[in-house]
Amino acid sequence: MKALKVMGYIFAGIMLILSGIVLYLALSTNFVPVGYGVGAGVVILILVALCVFLSTKKKKVTRIVSIVISILISIMMAFGIYYLVVTIKTMNEVTGITTEVDEINVYVSKDDAVTSINEAIENGYTFGLSLTDDQEHINETISKIEADVNATITTKEYESIFELIAAYENGEVQSFIINAGSLIMYEGASEENINYSDNLKIIMENTIVEEIEEEEATVIDKDHFLVYFSGIDTFGTVSAKSRSDVNIIGVVNNETKQILLVSTPRDYYVPLSVSKGKKDKLTHAGLYGVDCSENALEELYNVDINYYVKLNFSGFQGIINEIGGIDVDSEMAFTSETEEGTYHFTQGINHLNGEEALGFARSRNFKEGDRQRGRNQMQVIKATINKLETPSTLKNYSGIMETMDGFFQTDMTTEDIGYLVQSTLQDGNWEVLTYSVGGNDSTETCYSTGSQELYVMLPNDEDVEYGTTIINRILSGEKLTQDEINVYLNNKDAEDIIDEDAVNTELTEESTEEKTTEQ
Repeated sequence: MKALKVMGYIFAGIMLILSGIVLYLALSTNFVPVGYGVGAGVVILILVALCVFLSTKKKKVTRIVSIVISILISIMMAFGIYYLVVTIKTMNEVTGITTEVDEINVYVSKDDAVTSINEAIENGYTFGLSLTDDQEHINETISKIEADVNATITTKEYESIFELIAAYENGEVQSFIINAGSLIMYEGASEENINYSDNLKIIMENTIVEEIEEEEATVIDKDHFLVYFSGIDTFGTVSAKSRSDVNIIGVVNNETKQILLVSTPRDYYVPLSVSKGKKDKLTHAGLYGVDCSENALEELYNVDINYYVKLNFSGFQGIINEIGGIDVDSEMAFTSETEEGTYHFTQGINHLNGEEALGFARSRNFKEGDRQRGRNQMQVIKATINKLETPSTLKNYSGIMETMDGFFQTDMTTEDIGYLVQSTLQDGNWEVLTYSVGGNDSTETCYSTGSQELYVMLPNDEDVEYGTTIINRILSGEKLTQDEINVYLNNKDAEDIIDEDAVNTELTEESTEEKTTEQ
């Protein structure tokens, strides 16, 4: 009996220690409000006191009950410690990130006999360069090569990767040095270029870590801010510079609990901060860094973006699978064909896993093209936010945290995110509103592609101006409704139809006049 009493005290002490560790870790994440922590601490002390009290009783069964309670709670606390350690580790690795990776590679034909940069130099190869790549990093790579081999290499410059590849195909150069993201851009420019990299092999890699340029430090209002969501078109590391296929500004008002998602099509024709005023597709800004994409959107909407969140396709799929899928509301029924498979979606609610959600978000086979694609992407983000707010998400919390590592990064700190989580726990759920801008189809030359003409979307100034207006209204604390935004969009669509009919009527009248003149 005395042994049971001692065991009761020991297990009660273990429970107290483990519970204290859990409370400490939980509060250190800044995700748990202090009030919640105090309340949990009081409950734990009461349970410990109860177990100690039961251990003092003479009845054997009472002391056994106290030991069982202590063991069960200790096991729960041990699991809690595990989850919290995983959370803290992941949050430290994916938050507060202010660097990006530029991958500069040296390519030759996959059938080339040379297997290293040294062999290529020994064989007198000329290396082609693209002037639209980051010249500082290209020159840094060349300097590294020359230092390693103690020799000067022969290079030849071209206006863009298109001219560079043409010169390589014609034998003017036997190898070329470019940013890996530029090659991805080249492959995506036309169906003829798809999988062009399958014909190449890398004989040298140079990974350069670069600080993301940020504006002068200012005090950020944690209750009213803008965050740039960038979805890059790669399945590898999220830190690499690459095209940004998803470009969404999240406008957060923590007081009104409203989030406005403003989507800008990937092909929007805008000036870049690196191009000295020359315009390019918005998606190509990602090749020069997330800060370049941010700057392009800031100039477009005349706003200041405070944070960025970067996610690649690998992370996108993984996170959605880890939370058990999402329920996405589709405006229409459609079929999406991607490299991963063919997916069919019905009008209304669709429960999607990660691969299906990616197919839903990437499809561009619509009459409105990228504008509809942007709306679909926002529906996916909205559904993900809704799912993350549900209690069921906690069942696989550690899995979600582990999936985020390597596929998700942000310059928001753990404290910033913790503040939002705390306020959500205290003040309720978020209302998510969506808006997307449109434009007119065109074919233009782009900064990153030199003289090569590509499809672009010319911005609709009225759409952009309305976007700026509602961004500022959300930030100022004014409550908006999705219906109000939809009224603008529906009226605009009606005007577009009228304008299109007017153009068709005018063309018909001109054709009739020409026929009359000919007669």
